Amino acid sequence: MNYSCPNCSFGSLKPIRLTYVRRWGPRLITVPDFAAWRCDSCKYTRYDAAAMARIELILGVEEEDLFMPRPPRPHPAEGPDERGPRRWPS
Repeated sequence: MNYSCPNCSFGSLKPIRLTYVRRWGPRLITVPDFAAWRCDSCKYTRYDAAAMARIELILGVEEEDLFMPRPPRPHPAEGPDERGPRRWPS
């Protein structure tokens, strides 16, 4: 399946593997070899929807989603999710 990049609208998202990092309470969780999608043009990156569903099943939703939930939207069974790597505030 071919997914066009929502950031640049020029490139296409290709499957890659990266390290997923997340705070979970006072701990830092890392998951090596995590499925994601990266644009071949602008390097925009999004986590894989199925991989994120498995993480949320194990760890629960992210803390910020408890206070500012996203509008309900059906998650795709496969392909890029709407979330990707980000920096935490200092």
